[in-house]
Amino acid sequence: MRNRLSFPWLAMRSIRLNARFYLPYLLSRALIVALHYDIQFLNMNTGMDLLPGASSVHGLLSVVVLAVDFFSIFLFFYTNSFLMKRRQRELGLYSILGMERRHLRKLLRWETAFVGVVAIGGGLLLGIGLSQLFVMLFRAVMQMDVPLRFEVPRLAILYTVFVYGLMVLMNLVTNLVRVSFVRPIVLFRATDVGDSEPRIRWFVTAIGVTALALGYFISFFTNPLENLGLFLLAVLLVILATYCLFSSASIAILKRLRANASYYYQPRHFFAVANMLHRMRRNATGLATICVLSTMALVTASTTFCLYVGADMGAIQGGEQEGRALVSAYFFVGLFLSVLFLTTCVLIVYYKQVSEGYEDAPCFAIMQQVGMSKDEVDLVVRGQNSLAFLPPLVVAAFHTLAALPITNRILLAFGITNFGLVVCCTALTVLVYGVLYLFAFDVASRVYRGIIAWSATNDARP
Repeated sequence: MRNRLSFPWLAMRSIRLNARFYLPYLLSRALIVALHYDIQFLNMNTGMDLLPGASSVHGLLSVVVLAVDFFSIFLFFYTNSFLMKRRQRELGLYSILGMERRHLRKLLRWETAFVGVVAIGGGLLLGIGLSQLFVMLFRAVMQMDVPLRFEVPRLAILYTVFVYGLMVLMNLVTNLVRVSFVRPIVLFRATDVGDSEPRIRWFVTAIGVTALALGYFISFFTNPLENLGLFLLAVLLVILATYCLFSSASIAILKRLRANASYYYQPRHFFAVANMLHRMRRNATGLATICVLSTMALVTASTTFCLYVGADMGAIQGGEQEGRALVSAYFFVGLFLSVLFLTTCVLIVYYKQVSEGYEDAPCFAIMQQVGMSKDEVDLVVRGQNSLAFLPPLVVAAFHTLAALPITNRILLAFGITNFGLVVCCTALTVLVYGVLYLFAFDVASRVYRGIIAWSATNDARP
């Protein structure tokens, strides 16, 4: 009996000892489960069938459910990868101390079971608690008496449990495979492995520049809305260009900064540029993802915001009640998707800051031991974080401006002909998003600096 209880106890103890990693991990998963449930709750609510244009609204909400599912897969695997990276040393130590791989797999199964129950169960409770808030928000956006009522749809619960239970199972399989085929010493030393300096890949840079030019050309000089394939091609080209340029052009820029002696050989810039350069091979994908998600959030929010404002100004003619309902539903969907994209960006920024904080802490501890002051360390940290996380926001703003012709053509289809309104709504959206992004960035940077300070304090103890 004692042997049977040892693995659940060990799993609970491991989660408790790694609470600083597991807490945001569980909160992020519970939040995405709650959002998924609440959209299902709205879509399955019996009062929704009484809305004008109910079938169109149901179709929009179904698209949102699929979007949440897609981003949930990305988020679940990203957060799981972060957590397993932080846990590799612990699992390697267990193995070195005599625990066999089958024992490690059993431990991971228990941990996954506990995490899955807490994340999915907690997310459902949170979603049920927030469902009335979603009803109030939906009514406020629709600007009409929407006959929605508080319900707990059984099908929404079952679908949510199935979808996220499957994702948890996929994470478990990935972790079991990783533990089964990696040697214990590799697990133990995984967090200590450094990165070599990457080379500038001019071919990748050329692909990125060409793809970006073609994507912008389609936006400015063609009408991709008349051809859905052309529209999708423009989107894919810009996404491809973003990943290529962040993985190659960013290295060229950093090397250019290093070649500038007056800039590079300053305490504030030296460590930031050197650290970013050696880490860019891993960072590029994450930063490009932040940029792509930010662009999606900005374009979606600005388009639906302009559509909503234009409808209020009387731009939608004919079928007033049904047209108003459909436009309001578009705005609600756009608002929800923008929040989803922003939330995913914030979580990526947070996890990157935490992960890099623990990687950089020993270096900063040594630098302080050889004479660097806390103020100087703080300046270096601010410079490094700004160099890493501000470019995705700037590039996303440029992508959004380049998408203005497409945005304008979409709105023309709804009868909104005021291009000045489109520009104003886009500018306001970029401004609001930028403020929210910078706020999230500041919070994550504080976490990073807290990890650095904590490590320096503990390393200084006799």
